[in-house]
Amino acid sequence: MNSKSLLVLFAACAVSFSAAAQSAPSLSLRGAPSMDGGMVALGSDEATEAAIRRALLSQPASEEEVEKALSFMPDVVAEVNGTRITKQQIVDLLLSKKVSQQVLAITPESYLRTAMQQYVDQKIDTAILKQKAKEAGFVPSEELVKTHFDASIKKLPADQVEALEDQLKARGLSLESYRDEIAKETDIQENASIAAYEEKHFIEKTEKAVDDDAVEKFYRENQQKFAIPENITVAHILIQCEPVSALDSKEEKEIKTKADKLAKEQIDEIYAALVKDPGSFEKLAQEKSNCPSGKRDNGRLPAFDKDGEVLDGSGMLDPDFKDAAFKIEKVGDFTKPVHTQFGYHIIKLLKQDPKGYLPLEKVKGEIHDFLVDKTVSEEIQAMVKDERAKGNIKVYDFTPARTDSKKQKDADAAPLPIL
Repeated sequence: MNSKSLLVLFAACAVSFSAAAQSAPSLSLRGAPSMDGGMVALGSDEATEAAIRRALLSQPASEEEVEKALSFMPDVVAEVNGTRITKQQIVDLLLSKKVSQQVLAITPESYLRTAMQQYVDQKIDTAILKQKAKEAGFVPSEELVKTHFDASIKKLPADQVEALEDQLKARGLSLESYRDEIAKETDIQENASIAAYEEKHFIEKTEKAVDDDAVEKFYRENQQKFAIPENITVAHILIQCEPVSALDSKEEKEIKTKADKLAKEQIDEIYAALVKDPGSFEKLAQEKSNCPSGKRDNGRLPAFDKDGEVLDGSGMLDPDFKDAAFKIEKVGDFTKPVHTQFGYHIIKLLKQDPKGYLPLEKVKGEIHDFLVDKTVSEEIQAMVKDERAKGNIKVYDFTPARTDSKKQKDADAAPLPIL
């Protein structure tokens, strides 16, 4: 099992581990932007309204409310080789996911029925895997959890282990005490038995089969997945100040205007110092910049493309900042003070890279893990399908009958996700 899957099992304590209950993995090497860089600011009324909406939607439903919403389900929803899957298990699953009270109330019953049938299907797949693991001699136990936990930690990169230790420390736990705590949980023990079964019967042979030739073949046949646009790397010095808003009071506008003037004077002084001594940029970034990148890395920022998208997927650059950065002609040159919504910047060009492709060596490990995960997922799904075909599984279907009524069509047209 690769370290990513193990971390999902143990660090996140996933309720359902098996690859059969998941879709095939997707390969995303650049990642998707996940931040707006603070580029959109809500007015106070909008912010208050948004906060109220979030609060309403975040209220978890009670057990009574979940049971009422699932009143259409029978007490026993499926049987897998004599093992019953009950409605209560589905109720418990939704409670563990803290399904929103508000969203649950407005979800059309037709969609709720379909969604619950999918959960039942996942429970069936997991039950099959539990039974196969037991037949193979992998019995749930605390010792099995501890063994797999320790093995997973050894496979993780040092920075991920350190991050996990920091998170646990904030909760007053160590890796060892956390391991011992989760090892007592029945669900985790069962997941560990499935993990051991998958490791022995699927993953080990697949990892051997996915050799360097298979990785290189995938790389060559999927070049576009590894394309890198033209991009630059810069460092900056930021003197922060807040822009004046139309919603500000007269006093707030006066305060912000004065702060802006002081920030401009400070950035002009820094620029004058840089003109006299261009080599002092890193020192000034550490001493003067209001951006955390100043002290952390001499003001250096991750590489970004002409659209302002950060290549590691961590966000988008302010458009004024991005435009000024791409106008710098030579590596080592820096801009005059640039004004953005965040304040005043001086931007220095560190590196220019033409469009190209990520080198094979840089993505080799990720491609290997992707191919292993994909193959294992397909093989487990095929095994589960075979088990279902043997006829030892009973599923009590509670999905709604299709009708031509306008109400049914409207409900099905835009189903609302409950989780």
